[in-house]
Amino acid sequence: MDRRRSPRVSVQLPVEVWGLDASSQAFMQSAMITNMSSGGIVVQGLRRRMRPGEVLDVRMGCETAHFRVIWIGEQGELGMEAMTSQTFVPPSVLVYCSQAAGAC
Repeated sequence: MDRRRSPRVSVQLPVEVWGLDASSQAFMQSAMITNMSSGGIVVQGLRRRMRPGEVLDVRMGCETAHFRVIWIGEQGELGMEAMTSQTFVPPSVLVYCSQAAGAC
């Protein structure tokens, strides 16, 4: 049984990510959101060493949101938790998309 609090949707959305890496060096880099929900995102393509707990800014188009790194996968994949209610796409759209795709 899935214990997620909100539906997740697979996507391919280009974003800009910036903040401080594990060496406290400022960076700004292009990346790709590959999965999202109203509570967080999965970002791929970051070539910086990160630590769980780091807070990063993510910009998609003209919108920016703050996220905390929760887990670090392989090859630059980060699981990130939204720190504000703004996550680029309204929760109702994510629910509709996940239902339409047959996701649980």
